[in-house]
Amino acid sequence: MEPSKNELITGISELSPMDPFPDEIFYAIFDIEDDVERTQYIEALRMAARQLKRASEFNNVLKAFQMDYEQRQRQTGNRTHFTEQPLELDCGEWEATDRGVRTFRCDKNFARVPVVACSHPILPVEILKNVDTATERITLAYFKSASWQTITVDRAVCANVNKIVDALSQYGIEVTSDNAKNLVRYISDCVGLNPKTLEPKKSINRLGWVGNSFTPYAADIRYEGDMDYEVIFRNVRQEGSFETWKSLCEDLRRNLPLRMMMAASFASVLLEPLRVLPFVLHVWGTTGTGKTVALMVAMSIWGNPKMGGLVKTMNMTKNAIMRNAAFLCSIPFAGDELQTIKDKWQGNFDQLIYQITEGVDRGRARAYGGVEDTKTWKNSFLFTGEEPITKANSGGGSKNRVIEIALDGPLVTDGHMVSSVVQENYGFAGRKLVEYIQETDTGTLTDRYRELFDSLCRLDTTDKQAMAMACLLLADELAVRLFWPSEEALTVDQVKRYLQSTLDVDVAERAYQAVLNWAAKNPVRFEDPKAPDSPNKGEVWGKIDGEILVINRDVLLEFLDRNGYDYTAVSKKWAEKNYLIRNSQGKMVHQTKVYGIKSSYVKFKLPQDDDETDKDGFMQIKEEQMELPFD
Repeated sequence: MEPSKNELITGISELSPMDPFPDEIFYAIFDIEDDVERTQYIEALRMAARQLKRASEFNNVLKAFQMDYEQRQRQTGNRTHFTEQPLELDCGEWEATDRGVRTFRCDKNFARVPVVACSHPILPVEILKNVDTATERITLAYFKSASWQTITVDRAVCANVNKIVDALSQYGIEVTSDNAKNLVRYISDCVGLNPKTLEPKKSINRLGWVGNSFTPYAADIRYEGDMDYEVIFRNVRQEGSFETWKSLCEDLRRNLPLRMMMAASFASVLLEPLRVLPFVLHVWGTTGTGKTVALMVAMSIWGNPKMGGLVKTMNMTKNAIMRNAAFLCSIPFAGDELQTIKDKWQGNFDQLIYQITEGVDRGRARAYGGVEDTKTWKNSFLFTGEEPITKANSGGGSKNRVIEIALDGPLVTDGHMVSSVVQENYGFAGRKLVEYIQETDTGTLTDRYRELFDSLCRLDTTDKQAMAMACLLLADELAVRLFWPSEEALTVDQVKRYLQSTLDVDVAERAYQAVLNWAAKNPVRFEDPKAPDSPNKGEVWGKIDGEILVINRDVLLEFLDRNGYDYTAVSKKWAEKNYLIRNSQGKMVHQTKVYGIKSSYVKFKLPQDDDETDKDGFMQIKEEQMELPFD
């Protein structure tokens, strides 16, 4: 027969200082259901322990028993029992029913107190692990408004009491500062008790290459991008008839500029495996030449080319351009009507070209500390406009990264028909090209790319121009092999007209020619104003002394600055090219007199006459060519 509570209390008073408290006195606490009776019993035990001067020891043992009891409660093998639940999970101590999620804890008197995590059904159903950042997001399913709904949030949200209230309450989930701690614990218990069911799945928030996989075509990678890019993602798909699309494009590809636009679109997915930098293909001409329709044809390779989807109007902010490029990642960025943002870039697109072809977005700080993950991309950019994207004073780097095509005729004859067909039949070619690249040894593609690159480098062009054009030629070869085998692939001779020459890219050379042209247009400013009958009645900029052009330094700096050239940068190149005459100390600025006035001057060597022109610019004609035939 078990001892009564009074006997247990009496037994304590008979303990010696070295005797431990019997377990029975603590187990008896759990058998008392009435809260008042339980409290009275615990206080009687404390009084008896206090008489033995062992009150502190008694309280510590009592607390240990309480913790052991709660631990056993947590090990209870409960499972979720929600009506029509997405899946069933082990939930430990929690009772997860249609009435909500709750458990019971003991207070200091061992009273069972209900603890509510949520007043309605909720459970984690999926964990997504980003393949780029290794960060995890968790999908929660919850029952509200007579239906199951889902929301995906960062794992950090479900691990922080403050964040979970802000993030989930706005979607109607009943979480407040009172139950937030319990909801965090419940979600954590569900994840920890179901490692196999909730094993993290690979996810990504962009398009393009992921190792040898490619989203959105990879079946084992889940897309979980921002809603801002949902329109783009939904349009990268297949629709209509592939044969209809191929037949239409076969006729359109007879136009070389349009074919190059298609090649640039195909080439976008080659940049990553070939380790080539992003580049720009810019097609410009007057309105009515079918540029927008041609851009839609190029983007129909990947999906629905409708405006606002895969074809964007360029009327967007700098930040939007970079973020869209990062989302597309390996799929080409198509921007129509570049001139619409001319004012935003002060009429010069050099900075835009540099930023997009670097393939890296600028770093940004988070509002709550730290730095956001840097966005990157490796794709081609297809732009259209009514004027060139580079100017005469554009930096060599920007000209290097752009292939420009000036139109001398329409790209398509029936724009309305072509636009309709490509918006009904699209998306097949891009996927088939990606599958071909996945099945082909990268070394084979790289070797062919190097052959094309070496052929282009033998021309008068730069490495970066050759890189971009070699990608276009290789992409066209693959397109011909896969889709139009009756065609001949584009050759170097066909496209070399679109390459920038070395001199075109050389900023110092262009600046030097600009100075010579400027001086030739203003010869009167280099005349002596004191000479009799001098035509110079105004400023004196310098003088022309035989084969030397002497220019006032301030006048030269003003001209260069007005035309977008940096004197410090170009003057060093001029010296290397031997275009400048240095003074006796080796400096490029001379302190000398011009028409009696001493100042700072820069001395240029004028170019010598070539073999075909004399000093006055007239063609030299040999005597035998001068002889006229007689009857």
